[in-house]
Amino acid sequence: MLITLAAPAFAGTWHIENGDITISAGESGNDVTQNNVTTKNDTNTIITNENKDIASSHTVTIDAGNDKVEVTLEDVNIKADSGSALISNGDVTLTLKGDNSLTGGISGNGSGRNGIASSGSLTISGGEKDSLTAQGGNGGDGIYGGDGITSSGSLTISGGTVTATGGDSTGSVGSGGSGIYSVSGDVTISGGTVNANGGDGKNGSGGGDGITSSGSLTISGGTVTATGGNSTDSVGSGGRGIYSVSGDVTISGGTVNANGGDGKNGSDGGDGISSDSLTISGGTVTTKGGSGDDGGSGVLIYSNGSLTVSGGTVTANGGNSGGIFNGGRGISSYGGVTVSGGTVNANGGDSEDGDGGSGIFSFDRVAISGGTVEAAGGVGKNGSGGSGIYSSVIDLSGSLELTAKAGSPTGKALLQNGRELDLDTIKDKLGPGAKVTAINANGDSKQVSIPRPVEPEKPVIPEEPSSSSDGGSSAPSAPASSLPGLTVTDKDGQRISYTSTQSGNTLTVCVGRFTASLRISLSTLRQLRAEGIETITFQTILCSTTLSVDELLAMGGEDAEAVLTHRLTDSSLTVG
Repeated sequence: MLITLAAPAFAGTWHIENGDITISAGESGNDVTQNNVTTKNDTNTIITNENKDIASSHTVTIDAGNDKVEVTLEDVNIKADSGSALISNGDVTLTLKGDNSLTGGISGNGSGRNGIASSGSLTISGGEKDSLTAQGGNGGDGIYGGDGITSSGSLTISGGTVTATGGDSTGSVGSGGSGIYSVSGDVTISGGTVNANGGDGKNGSGGGDGITSSGSLTISGGTVTATGGNSTDSVGSGGRGIYSVSGDVTISGGTVNANGGDGKNGSDGGDGISSDSLTISGGTVTTKGGSGDDGGSGVLIYSNGSLTVSGGTVTANGGNSGGIFNGGRGISSYGGVTVSGGTVNANGGDSEDGDGGSGIFSFDRVAISGGTVEAAGGVGKNGSGGSGIYSSVIDLSGSLELTAKAGSPTGKALLQNGRELDLDTIKDKLGPGAKVTAINANGDSKQVSIPRPVEPEKPVIPEEPSSSSDGGSSAPSAPASSLPGLTVTDKDGQRISYTSTQSGNTLTVCVGRFTASLRISLSTLRQLRAEGIETITFQTILCSTTLSVDELLAMGGEDAEAVLTHRLTDSSLTVG
C-alpha cells in the first residue's frame, strides 16, 4: 500500500539504507517515495548513508517528467546487486557534497550495469572538495562491462571531482565498459576534475573507451583525464581515451590528458582522441596512443573530417609497435589539418619490425600559417622511418615556426605527395619572423627563415662622430667605408658605399637607401664571430633588421653567402 503525506513544504534527508528511493517532480518541490511512503513538496532533497563506509544495495530512481528535479548526494555509498545504482529521466541536476560512490551491479544475463544511467538532461556539479565515483559493474563470460556513467541525452559536468570507470570483462570473452558513454546526446565539461577510465576487455574484445560521445564533446575548463581500457588477453584492441562517434570534439580551455589503452597480438592500441572533427583553440592537450603488444599502435589525434588548432598547447605522441605493424601517428586526419596558432608537438611512434609513425599525417592537406610546431617521425628499427609531416599537400605560410624531423633510418622530414618538399619553393609565402627547419634521417638540417624587421619612426641617417672635450670620439667607434668580405648593393645590384659602426658585440651597417642588399660571406662571419661580434644590424631608411651571427653560420657551408635585402619596410634573407 502506498501512503502519501501532503505538506506545504518539507526539506528531508533520506538514508539509502532504509530502502530504494524514487523521486519525481511535484507541484512545488520533489515528491520522494521510500518504503511505499511518498512525501510531497520536498524542497531540499538530500540522499545520504547513515554509515558511508558500508555500501547499500538499494538504488535511486529520479523521474523529472516534463519538469526539473534537483537532488543533493551527500556521502552516498551504493553498490547495486543487479541494476544501475542511480537512474535519472528528464532534466535532473545532481549536486555533490562530500564523497559519493555509485557502483552498478550485474544483470541476469551477466552484463555489467551502470553506476549512473540517464535519459534526458543530466548535470553534475560540486565544490572543490566534493566527489563522485561512478563504477560500472563487471561483465560475465562473453558480456560487456557496465559504464561508469551512461546517458541517452545531454550530460554536463561543471564542478567537483568525478571519477567514472567502466567495468571489466571478467569472463573468457567480453569488452570493457566506458567510463562515460553518451548514447545519443552531447557531453559538456566546463569545470571540476573528470577522470574517465575504460574497463579492460578479454579475448578478441577491446578495452572500453574513457569517454564516448555519439554527439559533440565540448571541454572549456577543468581538468579531464580520459584513459582507454586495455585488452588483457591474447587478442584485442585497446580502448580510446576520447571518442566522438559522429560529432565534433571542441577544446577551448582547461587541461586534457587523453590516453589510448594497449592492444594485444596483432591488434591496435587505442587512439588518444578519435573524432569526426577536432578543434582546439585553447587549453593544454596531451594525448598518447596505446601500444600494440605485437601489432599496430594507436593513432593519437584522429579525425574523419577536419582538424584545427588555433591556440593552446597540444602534445601528441604515437604509440609503439612491438611487431610487424607500424608505429602510431602523432596527429592523423582523413581531412585537412590546419594550424594557425598555439604550440603543437607531434611525435610518431616507433616500430620493431614495421615503419615508424608520422608526426603529422593527412590524406588531404596540412596547412600551417602560425604558431610553433614540432613534428617528428618515429623510428622503424627494421623498416622505414616515419615522416615528420606526410600529406598530399603541405602548405606553409605566414609567421610560423616549424621543425620537421625525419625518423630513422629512411624517413622524410616533409613528405608531400611522395616527394620531399623543397624549402626554396616556400620562401615567398613566409612572413616576418618565420622559420622552417627540416632535419633528415641522418640529422642534417636545412633552414629557411625570414627576419622580423624593426621599422624606425624616422629615417636612419648616418652621422659623423662628434669629438669630446678630451679629443676622443663620443661615437661607439669610427665609421668605415668597407669591411673585407662585406658589401652593400643597390636595387640594380651595383655596389654602394655604407657606414659601419661597432658597439659592444653588435656590428651596425647603415645606408641611406630605401632598397638595398647586405651581402656577407660565411667565412667573413666566422672571422667576425672570432672577434666577438654576435649580432649584425642592417639599417636602411625605412627598415632595420638584426640577425644572429651564430644562426647565420648554422644555415650554410664555408663557401655560402648570406644576402639580406630591404625593400621599403620589408626584409628577406637567403643563405646559399
